[in-house]
Amino acid sequence: MNALYVETSALLAAVFHEPRGNETVGRLKGADRLVASRLLRIEAERALLRLAIERPKADRAIPPMRRQLNRFWPKLDFIEISKDICDLAARIAPAARLRTLDAIHLATYHHVRELVPTLAMLSFDDRILEQV
Repeated sequence: MNALYVETSALLAAVFHEPRGNETVGRLKGADRLVASRLLRIEAERALLRLAIERPKADRAIPPMRRQLNRFWPKLDFIEISKDICDLAARIAPAARLRTLDAIHLATYHHVRELVPTLAMLSFDDRILEQV
């Protein structure tokens, strides 16, 4: 099984049509199973809200992006941010300069990887990738 953990930086690259967005789309299409922290949805939705505030002229671009996300959500197996994941996030990669939300993604990835050893990480965040 080709299982893939989707982290926010990679998903937003596709949604915002950034240079590595095509890589994200290709890897998503090639996966048999997509997994993500519930945090992914929060971060992606907040990114659209920030875009609307920071670039009011982008109003026309936001509805298609939101539709794209709404079509994508049912394809994901969302992992809830549980007590176990929070506990792991608090102590994971103690020598790394991980931000809190990155630590939650990393902890979720490691938690799922215990059950699905072939799980791969799809992220463009170097701080996360250094800890995988």
